[in-house]
Amino acid sequence: MKKTLPIIALSLTLVLGGGAVTPALAQSSSSSGSSGSSGSSGSSRGPVNKVEFGEDRVDGPLVITVVGDLLGQGISENVGFLIGDLGVMANIGVGEEFAILFGDSWRGPRFGQGEWMSPVGVVAVMGEDGRIEILRPLNDGDRVEQLIDYAHTDGITVIPSDVINIDGTLYLQGMWNQGIGNVLRTEIWESTDQGATWESLGTTPTSYMNGQGNLITWEQGPDGYVYVMSSEFKRADDVYLSRFLPEQIADRTTWEHYNTTTGEWDATFAGTPVLSDDVAAGEMSLRYIEGHWVLAMFNASTYTVQVRITENITDDWDAITPADVILGGVWGSPQDAGNFAQVYGGYIVPGSTIGDMDLVVSQWRTGSNTRYNSTQFNVTGLDEFFGIGTAPTDTTAPEGRMAPQTVPQDRAGDQSVIRVEQTEVTADTTPEQGLLDSTTDLVIVPLEQ
Repeated sequence: MKKTLPIIALSLTLVLGGGAVTPALAQSSSSSGSSGSSGSSGSSRGPVNKVEFGEDRVDGPLVITVVGDLLGQGISENVGFLIGDLGVMANIGVGEEFAILFGDSWRGPRFGQGEWMSPVGVVAVMGEDGRIEILRPLNDGDRVEQLIDYAHTDGITVIPSDVINIDGTLYLQGMWNQGIGNVLRTEIWESTDQGATWESLGTTPTSYMNGQGNLITWEQGPDGYVYVMSSEFKRADDVYLSRFLPEQIADRTTWEHYNTTTGEWDATFAGTPVLSDDVAAGEMSLRYIEGHWVLAMFNASTYTVQVRITENITDDWDAITPADVILGGVWGSPQDAGNFAQVYGGYIVPGSTIGDMDLVVSQWRTGSNTRYNSTQFNVTGLDEFFGIGTAPTDTTAPEGRMAPQTVPQDRAGDQSVIRVEQTEVTADTTPEQGLLDSTTDLVIVPLEQ
């Protein structure tokens, strides 16, 4: 399908260490417009690299909230860096901790200031206030270090595509770039110590899948296969589906590709996309949540971060009406889900449910470099939007976060109906307590009876 938007490849020259380099940063495009407001609504922490955040956006059953920035003074200075983008995530350990891997990052408070690193990683948890909280560096030590050992000579940088945890081992796929959209090769690394150190499993040339396997996202399904959505890293291409067994991860020539024409899996790449209708694929995040495949993606064709959900990975993804959760906008107005200028990325936070999902997206004001960060958004109502839910036989059963009402299929994807429920949460009432209070009374019966 012909794409409606041209690929925008910005070449930005930085002076670092006395030499001029051109980093391949995963940026989006938009008019730089007038300068943004210096005020703050209170959603952003830290005085540097911030914008004024607007109000929640309500679109049909969807309610999208800006939670706040992940990086900056007062947020990430305890781990030794203040600026970064992207933010692919995977669970680690046995608790609620997860790893976040950022792309091009700097230690200083402004874009390009201090040591240039990519990728870097941190260990984080979801705080009680619903914000992502950085605990410590992913690597050993008290400040983040570049996880892959190389120098940014001639502007070369490694941009992470996605990270996955398979049976306790972390795997990272990244792209070696020399200028935006100029992928030299891709590589897969593994870490057996929760992301502290990484070892290469080998590189893949860009001729693989005719370049359509450069940018990937992956997730292990209930059948044991790891499923991969991929595209070329130019924000101008369709999305393709592949799969492999965990033991095949190091040899991409053994991966199978889904042929939408035949409906079969084959080791030969047939070039048949699973998603192509009004799509120019950017960064993607594929996750298996509550028995459904969830794909969050920056779509350069519509200039939005979209979410698509279906039960089967081989369903017709073009037939799925996407939820446009974050809309690209312009500078000079408050930034929120309805106006987030130069947006890109879009990664699902571990622990998200379909009804209550958190996403990390990036923003870079390329005209002045005064804004460069990864920001957390919360999205509720995707279960209603896609008509997903459980239908309890007892109509008096309580409706909770994990048991949304079933929406008639003819209303699935309908953004015209607003259905918003608000519950006041005080210091003495947690969301969990609210769910407990809504259930029927418990009767304790002694064992002897």
